[in-house]
Amino acid sequence: MALQLILPPLLLLISPFSSVVAASLDGATYSVYVADNGVKWTLGYMNVSSYDPRGFGSVGMIFLFPRNGTYCFWMKNTGLPLTIVWISGEAVTGWAQGRPLDEKPVCGYGDKVLELRPDVAVTRRVRILGEQRPRH
Repeated sequence: MALQLILPPLLLLISPFSSVVAASLDGATYSVYVADNGVKWTLGYMNVSSYDPRGFGSVGMIFLFPRNGTYCFWMKNTGLPLTIVWISGEAVTGWAQGRPLDEKPVCGYGDKVLELRPDVAVTRRVRILGEQRPRH
């Protein structure tokens, strides 16, 4: 019984697929999963076979960091191709194509990183609607 009470709130803290927000990419709005803490940043899309494993209609995942900085991503244990977009404020500062299972890190600058399905176009501005900044 105690495990049933503890497990759901714990999953909210550790699963990058526990919440979604709307992301506006030059006016087109999409649903994306939220990675807003160290555990979620580490897990990301590792070991999943779908861009939308919970069936919410999501096209990617937004990584929210507490401040601007250089953030590096790799695709180890990620079998899905991803477009990786670095964002500072609302301005796109760079992007790269992530190849499945590639262990070579790609780095960029910003306070957010958006991983997208490759068929979603990269734009110059990305606005996260209802964004809440992590305080780490």
